[in-house]
Amino acid sequence: MGGYDYLRLAAAILVIAHHARVLDGRPPLMLGGGADLGALGVGIFFVISGYLVTASLRRTPGVGVFLAKRVLRITPGLLAALLLTALVLGPLVSDLPVADYFGDAAPLLYVLKNLSLYAVTYDLPGVFADAPYPNVVNGSLWSLRLEFTAYLGLAALGALRLARAPVLAGLALLAGGAFLVVHFTGLDTRGELARLASLATLNGWLFLCGAALEAFDVKPPAWTAAVGLVLLPTPAWFLGLPLAVVALGRMPAPRLPADLSYGLYIYSFPLQQVLAEHGRLDVLTSLALALPFAAASWFLVEKPALRLKARLPGAVNLALRPVF
Repeated sequence: MGGYDYLRLAAAILVIAHHARVLDGRPPLMLGGGADLGALGVGIFFVISGYLVTASLRRTPGVGVFLAKRVLRITPGLLAALLLTALVLGPLVSDLPVADYFGDAAPLLYVLKNLSLYAVTYDLPGVFADAPYPNVVNGSLWSLRLEFTAYLGLAALGALRLARAPVLAGLALLAGGAFLVVHFTGLDTRGELARLASLATLNGWLFLCGAALEAFDVKPPAWTAAVGLVLLPTPAWFLGLPLAVVALGRMPAPRLPADLSYGLYIYSFPLQQVLAEHGRLDVLTSLALALPFAAASWFLVEKPALRLKARLPGAVNLALRPVF
């Protein structure tokens, strides 16, 4: 199922393309149905994650091992990115003198809070204060807490022996219905709680659809991806996306030599902020700057961490391919 490798990479590039506009002070490119390129990219990630981690849960001897695998996938790369951002990039681009920058507890708290996944913070002292999108160091980190919450929920269902197809499908319908209520009843999603509710219900629907498709052992033919493509420009874009992603992901394709998607996702935002401050931000410059960091993240941090999965009780090493 090498198609998922390419979909993950495409999803990361969609997010980068979205940020290349909004971090430069320009309006986002919209799909036509109320979603932008960033929402589409993140949505693809959540469908893939739901599908693959449900398969992982079925193969794993216990929920503790399952969660350990998820931590090994997310945490090492994230920790490296947070340390580089707070301890190297931060003092280089901050408006404050280096002594004042490190005299503040904020750099350490930035690492610790964001590593927790739930106490997300976006600012560092004097960093990106003059950017078109000011005082936000890495706006991509919000999705990791939703991702890990989905893992915890799936693990809880597994522990209760409820991670079955009908249950997952029912929960997907609940999440989808909640998203429709939040999104189409005129609720102002500019507020923090309403925005979080919209993001959680939308991506919960996508994750659970991926999980349900795996649990039902659905093997959609490649042509069904056309359904998702037809719906993309409409307000119902999120309804066809799960089937399209699974159909495309299951297509046989040669393995990529590295999975750069996670590294691109966690490094690109702060690097794009640097480009924005210097008036050099576009998709090509973003990729040129982020790709070396993503490659270093994969080969020096993520891939070695994935090898540790084989040491977990009852774990099986599946060619070091990430299950997000």
